[in-house]
Amino acid sequence: MTSGKTPQLLGVAGATLVAASLVAEAAHAADGRLLVFVHAAVKQRALQTGLQAALGGVEVTAVGRIADFERCLKEGTDAVLAIPPVILACRLNPALRGVRAGSTEEKYSIVGVGTTPDPATIASVGALDVLGRDGTNAFVRDLLGASPRVERVSKVEDLLPLLQMQRVDAVLLPLRLLSEIKSTSKLALTERQLGKAVALPAIASVSASGGRVVAAVSKMPPDIARILGVDSWR
Repeated sequence: MTSGKTPQLLGVAGATLVAASLVAEAAHAADGRLLVFVHAAVKQRALQTGLQAALGGVEVTAVGRIADFERCLKEGTDAVLAIPPVILACRLNPALRGVRAGSTEEKYSIVGVGTTPDPATIASVGALDVLGRDGTNAFVRDLLGASPRVERVSKVEDLLPLLQMQRVDAVLLPLRLLSEIKSTSKLALTERQLGKAVALPAIASVSASGGRVVAAVSKMPPDIARILGVDSWR
């Protein structure tokens, strides 16, 4: 069973965000609003606070649910930060892409208990909800090359209970979150890396002021960028 989950999930990433939240805003702050929808190993409020401090005068709203993302997008923003499948679903084009280890893509893994899961035979899989029911189902099935039942959750910490309660055969997640999942459970977790990759988080401009927000993100401190799963932006 999980033990002390939230403090462990925060870890170094959480400490980095707390430190960032104490940094004074830059004297010549950038203007604009940034809507962030990226699943990370920290709470959304902590992510929002850290990004707000790191980006100077940019007003940051970080959400963890696709419904909240869609609502905030309709209410108005100048730029969005999310994985490209979400950005493209909004009919936007990435202006800046995240890079890690020289690549703009990351691999995903399926994680099970005991026996290493086989994407061709698993009947059910848990996944982070990135595109709503139909979109997430298609996203997951494309990665697996199979059509299992998909159980969607909105938080990283909600994936493990699916395995603990045996509600799914495996869970799907990006490799950047694998160590956090494994460190918070005493289950005999096993994983299989998938062949397909997904583009890392990117930023897209929504309004005429979006360019200033994109420029601010490009200068984001590396420690904060790594919480989003990237080393730099290009």
